[in-house]
Amino acid sequence: MAHRLSRNELANTRQTIKQYYDQAQELSTKINNLKELRSQATEGHVIADFDQTITELLAEHGTVRHLCAEIESKNSPMHALPSELLSLVMEAHVRANHHSPWALIAVSRHWRAVCMSTPQLWSKIHVQISVPWKTDARSFSPNFPHGLVCDNQTGLGVAIARSAAVPLEVTLELGHDPLNTQLLDILCGQAGYRWRHAHIIAPHTPLSFIGAWKKLEVSLPNLHTIGFSQSCDQPMIRLLLSTIHTTSPNLHTIRVDTGLFFSCLHDFQGQFKSVKYLALQGQVALSEGAATRAAWGKLPRVEILVLRNQDFSPFSNAPPFLEALRALSAIGLRLDGLPNVCDRLKCLTHVYLASVHPLDTEFEPNSIHLAGVTHLTLINPTYAPLRWFSLPLLEYLELRGSTMGKADANDEIELIWNPETFGKAPSPSRVFHFEPRANDAYILAAFRFLDGLENLYLYLDSLPPHDSKVLASLAVVPKRKIVAGGPPALKKWRSPTCPGLQKLVLICKIGLQRDAGLVAEMLDKIYRARLGTGSELGRPTLLTGIKTCVDNKAALLLQYNH
Repeated sequence: MAHRLSRNELANTRQTIKQYYDQAQELSTKINNLKELRSQATEGHVIADFDQTITELLAEHGTVRHLCAEIESKNSPMHALPSELLSLVMEAHVRANHHSPWALIAVSRHWRAVCMSTPQLWSKIHVQISVPWKTDARSFSPNFPHGLVCDNQTGLGVAIARSAAVPLEVTLELGHDPLNTQLLDILCGQAGYRWRHAHIIAPHTPLSFIGAWKKLEVSLPNLHTIGFSQSCDQPMIRLLLSTIHTTSPNLHTIRVDTGLFFSCLHDFQGQFKSVKYLALQGQVALSEGAATRAAWGKLPRVEILVLRNQDFSPFSNAPPFLEALRALSAIGLRLDGLPNVCDRLKCLTHVYLASVHPLDTEFEPNSIHLAGVTHLTLINPTYAPLRWFSLPLLEYLELRGSTMGKADANDEIELIWNPETFGKAPSPSRVFHFEPRANDAYILAAFRFLDGLENLYLYLDSLPPHDSKVLASLAVVPKRKIVAGGPPALKKWRSPTCPGLQKLVLICKIGLQRDAGLVAEMLDKIYRARLGTGSELGRPTLLTGIKTCVDNKAALLLQYNH
């Protein structure tokens, strides 16, 4: 536990700090006086004596200030933090900022003890085996985006020992210099059973490494996630595929950022039936044809598919795992072939689409019928792709990222929600995150088709004007005759716009405090207008100064907890 100063210790500490401050002030006065006398001196030896005396006083002044700061730090709330909580803070800091635990050790004896007894701080390691351009690197770097950098046996041994029995997150970077077999033995032979997450960087895999790997009979029984970087060559991919196929029965996730992966997968004899999560980043050479279909066949039970910047749509090849697919995240992807496989996507519930690749010929309205989808996120410059979908069970819709002008936005909104598309257009029953670009009249017309909406989040570039028709329509009050009927009559009354609304949030990128007060009054008016009625909602919320349009595939995982 952290040491807390008693009342007497605290009083003594304050007295000591005051004494040090007084001493430092006296030294500052002496130094200033001596500097003034030195400026008046003309003889060289006198000036030299002044300089020596001033230097000595400055050193003493620095020592006093250091002692004062050290004693003051004992009063910091951080020193009263229990060791268990301090350990969690350290772990969160290291993970979020990619800082080295070696820096934390140097703060104080207490921090050193906590850091040394927190194995999670040492469990993310970046092992460089014979990397020629980094042979002079220190064993432990102050910043480590891929983990605690280890390029020799001593550094790796320390990291392995201090991480105790905690599962390891390993980045393996391989060069083509003479192989350090001792480093490989510590990492794979002795600690292979602790690998939990692995990231492979190997542009040139030497034959000596393949031979040493096979000689060690590397086993990774607890591996959960493996990632192949863009610079991973075919020998390494084939070696890892063989290892994880025979020794990693619980492999859940494969992340790919290399175009060579699918060619290696196509040639591999065997399936990875435990893999549920597949992420393809960048150009991974997906194409139409028998070879790609055969490669997909090695991953028959994928449930979460994350695609980014692919030239070809995977749906054209009808992957065998479509029946098991439950979540799809696609950024910069063509959707060719998706309407033809909708009947196989029976388990799909969550879809995240961003920057949808433009098509030569657009899909027919409501031609992509996904009967089980409950959550859809569309982050796109236009609303147009939303017209392609038919989602009868939709509960959550996020429609953001539009860069259209008002005229184009008006047309798009009118094409999506109108009397002819009623019952067909994607209409969320619970939650709607919306970045409106159209005029208020078109937005209100769309809201008429969203009567069941419970939570509405509006993302705006700036604060809405005082005469906003959208906010005014939400603030409609019951007529006098209904009010005169008392509480029973009010409970039966429902607002003409979004009658089931329970939560309203306005998120504005910019906004002056003065104008924010006026908008807050408008939101309060909405709250009071619905108070006690059948359309009563909680107090609306106004958030300003928040950047909202983020192109982030991870948003899918916030919606879908696999």
